[in-house]
Amino acid sequence: MVVKAASKTEKPIVKKLEEQQKESMKGLSEDISLLTEKEAHTSTPPSDGKNVLILIGILLAVFAVVIGGFKTYNHFAPAAVVVIDDLHKDNLDGKLDQDQGYVYNGFSFVKADGLWWTSVEVSDRIIKVPMHYGPKDVETIPVSGKLTPEFNKGEKIYVSIDPTINYDKYYTLGLMELNTNILQGARRNIEAACSKENTVCENRTIINCENNPLHQPVVQLVRDEKASVQLTGSCIKISGKDEDFVKAVDKVLYGWYKVFG
Repeated sequence: MVVKAASKTEKPIVKKLEEQQKESMKGLSEDISLLTEKEAHTSTPPSDGKNVLILIGILLAVFAVVIGGFKTYNHFAPAAVVVIDDLHKDNLDGKLDQDQGYVYNGFSFVKADGLWWTSVEVSDRIIKVPMHYGPKDVETIPVSGKLTPEFNKGEKIYVSIDPTINYDKYYTLGLMELNTNILQGARRNIEAACSKENTVCENRTIINCENNPLHQPVVQLVRDEKASVQLTGSCIKISGKDEDFVKAVDKVLYGWYKVFG
């Protein structure tokens, strides 16, 4: 990874944009955690999935705003170096401990404010990617199967959630991580869907890896005791529980960004 030095006039502007990006990611994580904890103490029956779907709608609306900030940020970032890039330079010079930074398959990863950062090239542009887990943290998540070319066709990806899941901050955090990177990295639109029939899914598409007759691009999120990633046709099934679920999401994203080759 080549790191370019910043001029004194550029650095304050880009540093401010970088700080806004970090604060946005950190703030969204904290808001989700607070919301799920608050809702968990309400009298809403556990079988009611409305909170999950409402939260998805809120997240998609928020991401539409946040992604505008990412575009502005990335307009400046290639031309200047900010604090994160200073860490990358130290990392490449071997000045950081392994828990602060390392090089993985040619990608420099540094940790700042609880997030692992790297830079990737997507469609002839360099974007800065923050993840909750680094590639070394997700190596053991198994990946099986293979995707067909249909997954990469079209401008839309269905993100299929289980409408019966409530008050799971890790499930929602994984959803947030996934949505952010689909919007920023893949530049594709997201349609929130349900993986099964439910009264709160009357106006949602019902689609999953087993029920996808038109071979639409789908990412299905499943809460399961065992973390795994299954590639089937034009569908990616991400399974896991608690922190392992978020790790499984990050494993998929690092695959998209070619971090694992």
